[in-house]
Amino acid sequence: MLGQVTKFVLLTLCLLFFSGRAVAQAARSDQDRIADELIAMELRDQEVRSAQKVDVNEVLRVDAQNTQRLDAIMKSMGWPRISAVGRKAADAAALLALHADRNPQFQRRALELMQPLVEIKEVNPEQFAYLWDRTHVPQRFGTQGGCHGTAWVPDEVEDPAQVESRRAAMGMRPLSDYVAIASEMLCQARQ
Repeated sequence: MLGQVTKFVLLTLCLLFFSGRAVAQAARSDQDRIADELIAMELRDQEVRSAQKVDVNEVLRVDAQNTQRLDAIMKSMGWPRISAVGRKAADAAALLALHADRNPQFQRRALELMQPLVEIKEVNPEQFAYLWDRTHVPQRFGTQGGCHGTAWVPDEVEDPAQVESRRAAMGMRPLSDYVAIASEMLCQARQ
């Protein structure tokens, strides 16, 4: 009798162990699939933006597709955390949200999901700062602006005296460095 009970307990424990592993592997493979999908979406996003002749309608179509799919991912798993999908895929998701300009409500929802994850390092804080600035006037981090002649100038920044400390808290380079790089890449290259 004791032998049968022992066999039953061992069999039950084995079934629980292996079924738990199967569930964990299935969840991991879902996360891997989503990670691969996010990276592919980012590649397509960049491909249409870096074409020799950029087709604005194609950019808008790709952005709309990516926004729709990222929205579905957010509804199923929340914001794609670094620990769930990896840094590259999490950064891809943030870039896709940044490019969802035609859907500011979606961008705000993405920002709300990202915000509590910044402090626990499940979201790249710099990516969060870019999306914050993209969705708020005045901006906080000075990431949005435009060319004035050969100089890039940030749009209105809330409490400008604190912008450097806010940028530093997000791991961003000083605004003066960012302005110099943006001026050279975006403004002076056009001249």
